Amino acid sequence: MRFPISILYLVISTTVHVIAAKWLLTRTPALRKQPLRAGLVLAVALFSVLPAAARLMTWMTSSSLLALLLAATVLEMFAMVVTVLLVGLATLARRAASRLRRAPAVASAPEAPPAPVLARREAIERLAGVGLYGVTAGSFAWGMARGRLDFALEEVVVKIAGWPKALDGYVIAQVSDIHVGAFIGDRELARGFELVRRAKPDLLVATGDLVDFVAESADTLARHLKDIPARDGAVAIVGNHDHYAGPDEVIARLRRGGVRVLANEGLVLRPRDGGGFALLGVDDLQGRRTPQPGFSGPDLARALAEVPPDLPRILLAHQPNYFREAAGRVALQLSGHTHGGQIRPLTTPVTTFWEFVRGRYERQGSTLWVNRGFGTSGPPSRVGAPPEITRIVIVSG
Repeated sequence: MRFPISILYLVISTTVHVIAAKWLLTRTPALRKQPLRAGLVLAVALFSVLPAAARLMTWMTSSSLLALLLAATVLEMFAMVVTVLLVGLATLARRAASRLRRAPAVASAPEAPPAPVLARREAIERLAGVGLYGVTAGSFAWGMARGRLDFALEEVVVKIAGWPKALDGYVIAQVSDIHVGAFIGDRELARGFELVRRAKPDLLVATGDLVDFVAESADTLARHLKDIPARDGAVAIVGNHDHYAGPDEVIARLRRGGVRVLANEGLVLRPRDGGGFALLGVDDLQGRRTPQPGFSGPDLARALAEVPPDLPRILLAHQPNYFREAAGRVALQLSGHTHGGQIRPLTTPVTTFWEFVRGRYERQGSTLWVNRGFGTSGPPSRVGAPPEITRIVIVSG
C-alpha cells in the first residue's frame, strides 16, 4: 500500500500544479518570458514531486524533520487542490453567466472587449486566485499547528435497558482513528491520552484506524493504550487503514502489547456484577471490498454467538454505516471513521450526503455514537472538527 499511496500523491500533486501554472500563464503574460517561465516550470516540478518523495522517505526512516517536510508539502498540495477546484468552479460560473447575458445569436461576431478591460479582469482574477490559495493554505497550516492538537473530551450519557444496577455509571473512554504514523507519534499520543486518563474509564476502547499505513506503528499505540489505568483494560478493533497496513499484523502487535482485539468476536465483561454485559467487535467494512485471509468484513452474528443472548450488548464497529445492519440488534454502537468532517466548512458539501457524521443517532431502540477521531487522514490538519476523546457513561434505562 505504501508505493501506491506515493504514486497517488505524485499524480494529484502534478495535476493540480500543472493546472495552476497554466492558469497563471494565461493571466500573467510577464511569466511567459524567460527566465520567469523556466522558474515556474522548476517550481511546478519541485512541488509536484516533494509530497510523494517525502511520503516515501518517512516510511524508510523516522525523522521529525522529514515528518515536518511531509506535513508541509501535503498541506500545500491539498491547498492547491482546493484552490484549483474553486477557481475552476468560479470560471465555469462566470462563463455560464456571460452566456446568459448575451443577446440571441446573430450573424455578426461579437466585438472583443477593449484591452484595458481584459487586463483589469485578469489582474482581479489573478489576485482572487492567489488570495484564495493563501487563505486555504493558512487555514490548513493553523489546523496543523493548533487544530489537530486541540483535543476535546466529550461526555455522553447512554441509557441501556436491562443494564445491571451494579454497573450504573460505568464509564467507557473511546478513542478512534488514531492513525499512528508520521503525524501521530509519542508526543501527540501523550497529549491526547492525558484526556483519556482524566476520563477515569472503567474500559478503554479504540474503534479502528489505529495506524495510518504501517503496521509497526501498532507497537507505539499498544504502549499508550496499556498505560491507561482502566479496570477492564483496553479493547480495540480494526478499521480500513488497518486493512491497508495488514490487519493480521496490526492485531498481532497489539495483542503482543497486551491489548485485546475483537475481530467478529464477543466477550462478557463484569459477569459477577449482575451478569455483566456483552462487548462485541466486528471487522471493518473494507473487508467486504478487499477481503484478505481471515478478514472478509463484519459478521455480527458470529460475534453474538459467543455471548449469552440475554445480556446488554455494546458493539464496536469502525464505520458508522454498519449501524444500518446493527440497529435493533445491539443497545449501543461506537464508531468513528468520518473524523467529524475534519476540515469544515470545506468538507460540508461532502458530509451533507453522509447519514452519520458525528455525535449521537438513534434507530430501532439502538444508540450510535460517532467519534470525531484522534488523528487525521490526508492533510494533517483539523479545522472546525477538533479531535475527540469520548467519555461514555452507561446507566440503567
